[in-house]
Amino acid sequence: MKTTIISLVIVAVATLSSLPVHSQITDAASQHEVEYQGDTKYKDFRIAVGVGYAHRLGANQTTYNYLVDELNKNLRQGFAFDGDVQYFFKKKWGLGLNTNLVATTASIGGYTVKGDAWSPWLRLDERERILYIGPTYVTRIETDRFLLVTSLGVGPIFIWDKMFVSGVEANATKTTFGANAGLSGEYKIGSKMGAGLKLACTVGSIGSMNFEGRSVKSNERISVSHFMASLFLSFRTW
Repeated sequence: MKTTIISLVIVAVATLSSLPVHSQITDAASQHEVEYQGDTKYKDFRIAVGVGYAHRLGANQTTYNYLVDELNKNLRQGFAFDGDVQYFFKKKWGLGLNTNLVATTASIGGYTVKGDAWSPWLRLDERERILYIGPTYVTRIETDRFLLVTSLGVGPIFIWDKMFVSGVEANATKTTFGANAGLSGEYKIGSKMGAGLKLACTVGSIGSMNFEGRSVKSNERISVSHFMASLFLSFRTW
């Protein structure tokens, strides 16, 4: 009987003494798991390409020439091409590169009377291209089916303007500095692919243009800012 009691006591003591050790092992494993989860690294790429509509912001420059003013008014609307390359270091933010191109074309003609007939006396044609490219800070919020991405950046704006005045060609160029902000909402149509709508705005202005190697100043600053709405496809690694 004594042997049985002693045996029970020994087993009880051994069990109790092993509990703190087991608890420490469990706590250490849990702590390691938490540390591992907290130290998760994100290496997520996203590429998006879109095309859509662009509208010039700011007031029209007034020249008091009907044809020129009408031409400038028609140049306020055009096509937008937009591209993003983004890398997410963390779950909610990353860095990227945005580029967008706005292409506008307009033409207008004036007429005069020669005898009993109307004859064209002046025709204006203009093709304008405005390219922005710059680094961006991006953030993301997502669910199982949707992804929302915002971007904000600064960079150079390149302007090319080709004009034809009654068939005579003239070229103008200019480079300035501007900013860009974008908001993209997409639906995940596959494990690595999405489609959606992006709203963006590029802001900048110029005070002169380089015409055929000569700098021509404007009486007022000319806006090269645009609002853009584009449909896009995206490809991501997560």
